Amino acid sequence: MNAKISKDERVGDGTPLESSKGRGFTLDSSQQEVVEAQEGYHLVLAPPGCGKTQILTERIRVAHSLGVDYAGMLCLTFTNRAARGMMERIHGQIADEGVDEVFVGNVHRFCSKYLFEHALIPAEASIIDEEDTISILANILNEDEYEVAAAPRRHRAYMEVMQLSHFMYQLTHEHPRTLRLHPECLSPDDVEAMRIICRHQHLELSARTVEDFYMNADFYLDEARSEAYDMGEQQIVNHLLIKMRTARLFDVYRMENKLVDFEDLLLLTYEHLRHAKEDERRVYRWIQVDEVQDLNALQLAIIDALTAPCNPTVVYLGDEQQAIFSFMGAKMSTLEVLKKRCKDHLHRLQMNHRSPRYLLDVFNIYAEEVLKIDPALLPTTDYEPARLGNELQLFQSENIESECLDAAQIAEQLMLDYPDENAAIIVSSNRDADAISQALRSRMVNHFKVSGEDLFSSPVVKLLFAHFNLISCEHNFISWARILKGLHVFETNTAARNFVRTLLNHAMLPSDFLLFPGSSYVQKFVETYDEREIVVFDTETTGLDVFEDDIVQIAAVKLRGGKVVEGSRLSLFIQTARPIPEMLGDIKNPILEELRHHELLSPPEALRQFLDYVGDAVLLAHNAEYDYHILTYNLQRYLPDVDLGSLHPLYFDSLKLARLLVPGLKEYKLKYLLAVLHLEGENSHLADADVEATVSVVNYCYQQAKEMVEGQQKLMQQKRVASRVEVLRRVYGPIYAHTQARLYRRAMQGDRPALVDELLYIYGVLKQDKVIEPVRSLDYIVRYLSHDLINKESGGALVEQLANHLTTMNTLKEADLCSSQAIEDRIFVTTVHKAKGLEFDNVIIFDAVEDRYPSYFSRNNPQQMAEDARKFYVAMTRAKKRVIVMQSVSRLDYHGVAQPRRLTRFMTPLLRWFDVSPTPTLPLDGEGLRGTSISL
Repeated sequence: MNAKISKDERVGDGTPLESSKGRGFTLDSSQQEVVEAQEGYHLVLAPPGCGKTQILTERIRVAHSLGVDYAGMLCLTFTNRAARGMMERIHGQIADEGVDEVFVGNVHRFCSKYLFEHALIPAEASIIDEEDTISILANILNEDEYEVAAAPRRHRAYMEVMQLSHFMYQLTHEHPRTLRLHPECLSPDDVEAMRIICRHQHLELSARTVEDFYMNADFYLDEARSEAYDMGEQQIVNHLLIKMRTARLFDVYRMENKLVDFEDLLLLTYEHLRHAKEDERRVYRWIQVDEVQDLNALQLAIIDALTAPCNPTVVYLGDEQQAIFSFMGAKMSTLEVLKKRCKDHLHRLQMNHRSPRYLLDVFNIYAEEVLKIDPALLPTTDYEPARLGNELQLFQSENIESECLDAAQIAEQLMLDYPDENAAIIVSSNRDADAISQALRSRMVNHFKVSGEDLFSSPVVKLLFAHFNLISCEHNFISWARILKGLHVFETNTAARNFVRTLLNHAMLPSDFLLFPGSSYVQKFVETYDEREIVVFDTETTGLDVFEDDIVQIAAVKLRGGKVVEGSRLSLFIQTARPIPEMLGDIKNPILEELRHHELLSPPEALRQFLDYVGDAVLLAHNAEYDYHILTYNLQRYLPDVDLGSLHPLYFDSLKLARLLVPGLKEYKLKYLLAVLHLEGENSHLADADVEATVSVVNYCYQQAKEMVEGQQKLMQQKRVASRVEVLRRVYGPIYAHTQARLYRRAMQGDRPALVDELLYIYGVLKQDKVIEPVRSLDYIVRYLSHDLINKESGGALVEQLANHLTTMNTLKEADLCSSQAIEDRIFVTTVHKAKGLEFDNVIIFDAVEDRYPSYFSRNNPQQMAEDARKFYVAMTRAKKRVIVMQSVSRLDYHGVAQPRRLTRFMTPLLRWFDVSPTPTLPLDGEGLRGTSISL
């Protein structure tokens, strides 16, 4: 989707910012200065509405014109939504094909990519979320996960255990104290408990001592039960050591099941970067970092480690007025550190391109008098549209209940009066969002709520996405567990995970029960190895597109009983009109030289020879999904009368066998397997040599596989297993088969994207079978996937769309939908944090009273009070045309007596701008509003 600049986005001279393929917009002088900052370290302070995304995109275009490769650019954002917005702007302004090589994403996504590419976590590792964490910890502690999730105190205790796990990783690996994510997970009582243990054990309290307590918590628990400890000491020592033991068991569980959480992504990446040699990690000479005020110290340290040591260009963009994520580890001191680092290159964007003057004046007064910003540093505008008189209002309601109804009425009337506009009701809590949503529903007003449980975190959506994740990687532990629980094969998450773990321990997957009734993939392989001839083959090709690229070499050998059949070696070189890559990574492509020195057969001739050679043998390759399917589509192109699927429906993949039989390796590439398993052969990127290497892996796998067969048979004969397998086949078998059958089927141009079509099919089947409840908001996801994410590739096959978009799908949040074509609603209900980065024509700030702004819990914390002031600023500055501040004037106390509520102190410097209007400026239903409206 091309980015669109609204008619109200203007530069300093009033010229519209017109998006085009390249240079069709005009920069103001402060923006131009930032675009030209192409050397050294720079900090750009950018208030809301100053065209930040526009200049970030223009900086990429200018840098490339100066010789910086797109692949050498790193653009990091705080949210995935910001990254997607930047990519849309990039595609709208830069027409170069290579621009997709620019990495644009948040730090967590970069770390995930980095860890998998460098094989620092297993290839089949799964990323778990908070719900998974609670479930795993509840299993460890033998508690009910649903009761824990519903009890705030227990939920916080579980999160503390998770945080302790991360803290101990950092302590053990000697990460600098300033980078530790959650030091608060060890409370003062915990520290006192460690001192007590040290006193009794005659130890000195140190990092190594704490590590010893953590690794040997059971020993110290036994010691604490002795008479040497009094009852008070035992109580706080037991609390600490049980927390440590639980966190350690959580570590072990994640390691055994190849699970990582989002903070693991940061920790593991930083640990590798700080020790990696220059040739073991990639560094970037050109980096830009958006929303830097929201990043924590560890994320900044990762960025520093990715920065080239010589002559880098690094631009940080942020706004101290919008720093509201301290609960995620962000600190205001970050900007102070960067100001010192960039002391000679400090820039401020000075022209607001979004807000009319009547709004910007209010924002600037607030920034000056509440946030204490130097007025000389605040932005200006010359955009002064005509006013109607209702642009800024304070509205008072009798109580919180009537305020909810009033907010719903105001939003509804705004949409009637201004049919081309939208509105957001911004709240400070999820509970308020629920109440307002209920008020809107009572009036039958369509709206989109962005708070509380995220649509993408709902059980049904997680189930649907789990299906696609395991179709993409069938070794995904957590996706199988979600499928088994979500389809009621098992009734608890723990039972589902335990079943998958049992299967993996037996070199099996749940898909074995769907594909090989009474047997398994490993058993079929052993039978085939013992009884039939196997053709081990490999291909070299012009590229990785199985549908379009050509095979230029096929090599094969025949294997019978584990031995190569004498005289069976085959190597065919094939003509092609397609270009062949000169480089494979950082080495020259060896196939080019081979093609110069061998006779080249026509594709039909070579493919016919290969099929005749195979006969009725069984095919096997390393990463056979690729080789088998590129062979399939080469046959369709050059021998259309041949159907490989009919001739050879069964084929084996030595990569899959290795994953099942040698679990836990960092990677399963042929070269790595040869090295780590001490096997003969070499991975040379030539098909004939790779075939010989694959034979070594196949023979090794056979030796491991035949040891597993008896255990697999015993497992499948267990009544409990058989009953669960029957449910799995009945509920999931047809769905699994349906998706597999259409995986490589290309849709006609103009059809609905294959991924969306399949998602709706699965959802429909499960809903019809009453396996799942209907999801009212699923249409939002369908529209987003169809129009915003994969519309351009609607003619592609499902396998292509999964490869291109599944990673993005796994990171989607409700807030990502707000600025997309997916949402047809014009009224939004959102918390302040989720509204950040969004903009709306009309903003209604709900219940702007003391004890909310600032929060009651911030009253003795100056830093938190200051952050609450920034939250109010963020809420106001989401508006492009109107701001309505609401207040309830009374509340009932615990005795049922009405108590007055005061307007937030943050509004005090703005009240002198208000004119009291005796009548409502937004009459509703011909009756007027219940409260008093005050116009600015």
